[in-house]
Amino acid sequence: MKVTPLLALIALVPVAGCAGSDQAASSATFAVAAPKDTPPGQAKGGATSTSGPAPVSSPTPTPTPTPTPVAVSTPTPVPTPAASQSTTPVSAAEWIAMLKAATPGSTIDLGNRPVTFARYTGLSNVTIKGGVFGMIVLDQWKNVTFSGTQFEPRNGDNPAGSLIIAYQPDGLHFDGVTFVGALNAAGQLGFASIGVRGGNNVSVTRSNFHDIGNYLSFLRTTNVQVTDNTFTNIREGLDLVGVANAVVARNTFGPFRPAPGDHSDGIQLFTAGLTLATDHGAQNVLIEDNLVDPGAGYRAQGIFMRDEAALAALGRGYSNITIRNNAMIGTGWHGIAAMDPVQNLLIEGNRLLIRLGTDGVTDNWILIKSGGGTVRNNYAGSINLTAATVASGNTSVKRAATTTEISTADTWVAQLMQAAAAQ
Repeated sequence: MKVTPLLALIALVPVAGCAGSDQAASSATFAVAAPKDTPPGQAKGGATSTSGPAPVSSPTPTPTPTPTPVAVSTPTPVPTPAASQSTTPVSAAEWIAMLKAATPGSTIDLGNRPVTFARYTGLSNVTIKGGVFGMIVLDQWKNVTFSGTQFEPRNGDNPAGSLIIAYQPDGLHFDGVTFVGALNAAGQLGFASIGVRGGNNVSVTRSNFHDIGNYLSFLRTTNVQVTDNTFTNIREGLDLVGVANAVVARNTFGPFRPAPGDHSDGIQLFTAGLTLATDHGAQNVLIEDNLVDPGAGYRAQGIFMRDEAALAALGRGYSNITIRNNAMIGTGWHGIAAMDPVQNLLIEGNRLLIRLGTDGVTDNWILIKSGGGTVRNNYAGSINLTAATVASGNTSVKRAATTTEISTADTWVAQLMQAAAAQ
């Protein structure tokens, strides 16, 4: 029932003859365009009075003259350096020089300057603040944070590629970052945002993705955090492929603008392309307090899981997946769907509302097609479960949601987000 989008497969799966070779951090093993400005080589920031007997007259003391104040010069305060507002471009040579000069714990403050990126292997313990980048490739970067940076296509960049490809990062963080795409030759949204290949401890927080194909993806990455982000005017949301220990929380996905033939998803877990003997379906994943709303007249599946590589039969399928307190508005048919077995699956407290359109979609369901799990206290158009599923407290309402019901669901998930942020 689910067809993986072609662009996602291009961005995620090794090209023929190179299956699994992404772990070697070589851009040549993926069909992803390198940045336009990437060089062929790689270079390694407060008189008190008292009452009593009549006082005895005493001589009037001679007043002590008031000393003349001496002017003391006040040092002129040194202003705190402001962030650079320069828009002078950073050349590739200057960029490499900045990276080489950065000391552990330092910050490279780029202000609003556009950067001509050049690849640099093994950057570590640096914060990159601001700056405007095109497509970039990060090779084995460790403990690096992009803060307040913007990524957007440059002339000549390939709309089928990713703005960022990160190979084997260890402590890579994007906080308050903006990702903007552009239309491809067919007039559809192009460019993926971030593609992470392997690595550990990667977070995307408080960032904004808009007018972009998106396809935010993690392949064989451990300790992933995607929290408090907004995704607006996108074709695809988040793809988790063979990851372990992931938290996806308090994100807003939508509206969507899929191209004809797209099978868009808010959050998708799949195993296509996982051919290594060590590969497994996603493990230890928490998906909570998210809103997926494609917008009136558009469709995207909410949360969708499929095991195309049949890893469950090998004992390496999905395990420990929790989907809790999410709102899915008009995400039919598949609001939340597990098409293949998941060990220790919990789906609870979610709200799935039906929005009718001209495409004939009349449901927004929770579906467990194979395997089992625990499904409780959900509200959906319908609840379709296997006999092995333990179910309780679910409500099925198969009709179009009212405007008030949709507004109430939006408010509910917003309150969940605010409560979590206050903790």
